[in-house]
Amino acid sequence: MFNFSIWTILRIIYSLIFTVSCSYISNFIQAIESKKSCPLSEGWRITNGLLLSSILMLIGGINIFVPASKLLSSIPIIGSSYVLIFVLAVFILLFIINRLSINIKEKNNSKCNIKGYDTILDFFNNRSTLECIYITVVISILFFYL
Repeated sequence: MFNFSIWTILRIIYSLIFTVSCSYISNFIQAIESKKSCPLSEGWRITNGLLLSSILMLIGGINIFVPASKLLSSIPIIGSSYVLIFVLAVFILLFIINRLSINIKEKNNSKCNIKGYDTILDFFNNRSTLECIYITVVISILFFYL
């Protein structure tokens, strides 16, 4: 009936994990935004984080059904721009999550009590910007070469 190669199955699984992760990040940012007493609930991090996580979630969802990223990245001029924009979007989203998780732990943001997102807070609380760059490179390589 269906004859999928191992690479197609890996691409679908990775795209599914990527989409669910972006959804989790979007819910995390929305949880911060909904706490109106939290000083972090407004600003460019919340707005841009929601926008980027939604766009990346859409790209990951499309990539589940159609290998659009692989097709777009192979087009000479459009492909390099698409790859650059994707890498930049992933890095900025990781940087925003990193900054939010570090700032939530500060004393003046004690009203930002976010429940249910301990894994993302613990993972990004101890990460540096250089580690966010490394994670971005790994995510991008897997996204475009699977």
